[in-house]
Amino acid sequence: MKKISALLLAVVMAFGMAGCSDSGSSDSDNESSAAAVQTESSAADSSEDATATTTTTTTAPAVTESSQAEVADTSTADENKPASVDSNDIAASAIEPSETSEENLAPIGQWIKTTRYCATDKIYHTIYTRITKVVSKSEDADYVNKAIELNNSVGSDFSKIDESELKIPDDCELCVMEYEVYVPEDFPSNEWGIISPDVNYSASNKGGGGIPSADGASTYIGMGGTTELLTQKKNEYFVGNTYKYVNLFLMVKGYKDYKFTFSSYPEGTTSDSSDDAVTAYISAE
Repeated sequence: MKKISALLLAVVMAFGMAGCSDSGSSDSDNESSAAAVQTESSAADSSEDATATTTTTTTAPAVTESSQAEVADTSTADENKPASVDSNDIAASAIEPSETSEENLAPIGQWIKTTRYCATDKIYHTIYTRITKVVSKSEDADYVNKAIELNNSVGSDFSKIDESELKIPDDCELCVMEYEVYVPEDFPSNEWGIISPDVNYSASNKGGGGIPSADGASTYIGMGGTTELLTQKKNEYFVGNTYKYVNLFLMVKGYKDYKFTFSSYPEGTTSDSSDDAVTAYISAE
């Protein structure tokens, strides 16, 4: 599964994004992406002007391999080592994406069995992933700030985030989510390892549609795209390890009625197959 990440803000802002994959996949990591946050009039206002909307667009820079992040702790880049896990426990407790739904969200901490495109044989193979932490700036500003500071300290100027230049809507705030990926030992690999096993998580409203503004008078369309934060300059990935990632995203202050989703293809799917992707649904709290 390929990753296209963009932090959706109400003004133009650029972030370094994670992505690294073989071009044979049905998704595309190595490309620029643009995402818009639109504000639509509420039902009460739509009678005055049913077509009135305010739209701003953020253009993301090109995806580069160096923007992948292996994370164990946002406090220092030197402590980022693969975590050891009991693979038998993970496999036994993991659920299939198809077992989740809009009405049946997987809880935070639940391992989900999914797949990742393998550049070695150009086939999707099983990996396991779970969300471990979701923190808003109002809940822990120091944590969010340190995650951004670490990104800026190890990344190039291209990937640095200057929050003072971000004109975030008054009712919105930056948030951080952490997730893990375990890569089984039988995942095909080369001497140099594998491409980053990142997962394309995004946040969206549980009830569908956009995220309502704090006053309920409007709706943010497209909010919830995640951007990977860097935690070290060089990353290598090998099978049999668990890798941790940190993502940044935007959300309305105090809003909790949202979910995370990601999509994947069945085990054995090739880049030119017609198999439909399966979406997993995870609670944000």
